[in-house]
Amino acid sequence: MQEKISQERLLKTEMLGRKRYEVSDIERINKELENLNIEQEEIERLLQEKVDNLEKVDTELLAKQEAEAKSQKEEIQQGLIRKQFELDDIEGQLDDIASHLEQARQQNEEWIRKQTRAEATKEKIADRLRYLQGQLTEEYQISYTEALEQANPLEDLAIAEQKVKDLEKSIRSLGPVNLDAIEQFDEVHERLEFLNSQRDDILSAKNLLLETITEMNDEVKERFKSTFEAIRESFKVTFKQMFGGGQADLILTEGDLLTAGVEISVQPPGKKIQSLNLMSGGEKALSALALLFSIIRVKTIPFVILDEVEAALDEANVKRFGDYLNRFDKDSQFIVVTHRKGTMAAADSIYGVTMQESGVSKIVSVKLKDLENMDA
Repeated sequence: MQEKISQERLLKTEMLGRKRYEVSDIERINKELENLNIEQEEIERLLQEKVDNLEKVDTELLAKQEAEAKSQKEEIQQGLIRKQFELDDIEGQLDDIASHLEQARQQNEEWIRKQTRAEATKEKIADRLRYLQGQLTEEYQISYTEALEQANPLEDLAIAEQKVKDLEKSIRSLGPVNLDAIEQFDEVHERLEFLNSQRDDILSAKNLLLETITEMNDEVKERFKSTFEAIRESFKVTFKQMFGGGQADLILTEGDLLTAGVEISVQPPGKKIQSLNLMSGGEKALSALALLFSIIRVKTIPFVILDEVEAALDEANVKRFGDYLNRFDKDSQFIVVTHRKGTMAAADSIYGVTMQESGVSKIVSVKLKDLENMDA
């Protein structure tokens, strides 16, 4: 392209030289033509002067000179016309050359712009390659040559880029590189094996405890059932003895013996079966005492403390309560805190606190069995 432009410029210079030569030649011819015109005018003037002196003028010579002058003038005019055509042709060629030069200049500018863009793109690509090579070294610890040797053709660039992003995300999630990771892994692995063995021991102990709890639950259910049935039968008898009739029963509220509640159903003499909440205070107290004594009958308790449990009973039921206490005096010992005379009368010994002097308390005891022996 540059060679073509140089040739065009050389041709243009040559044509400009020819144009200047032709212009100067035309100017010379025009000057000669002007001189001939002046000379013709002078000849015509002389002819005019000669006409006045016809006697002495040679007309043939003048006509011949005039013809020669006209012939020279026509030749000069034809030469001028030829030179004008040549000048026009040269100017046309110059216009074509200028047009070609303009096109060549525009093409050259376009090529220069393309070359500039190509160089800029090349520089960007080079920067990108340098960045990627640096990234290979910094992030993947691998050189470009090694990467080129290990490179494989990609079927789908988008999928490969997404896979790289996922891998980079996974690597970032791992955190910073730990150079002691292998040793720490061995320690953690050893710790894991120890904890697994401990876990196995704990699971084994757990299973053993669950088996033991199951066996204990079965044992508790069996014992509770047998004890409950015994207390239930004892409560039926004790209730009749303390109320002088009627009937009572203990009912489990659920099927599971470990979580079931116990409902007390009683029917005092002459009344319908009703809940304890609908009974009077004395009936409630006497029913509770009946349940307590029925438990003592099934499971003997060597030592029992009662605190005014008969306070809500009337005198007849208090006496009945006192008499019932004496049925257990061989197997159980009762300490009863009371203010009721009937209960005191049924006791073997009475202990009281008195204050004969202000601020001085004194304990007084009486053995009622000793008094009965003395009376006998």
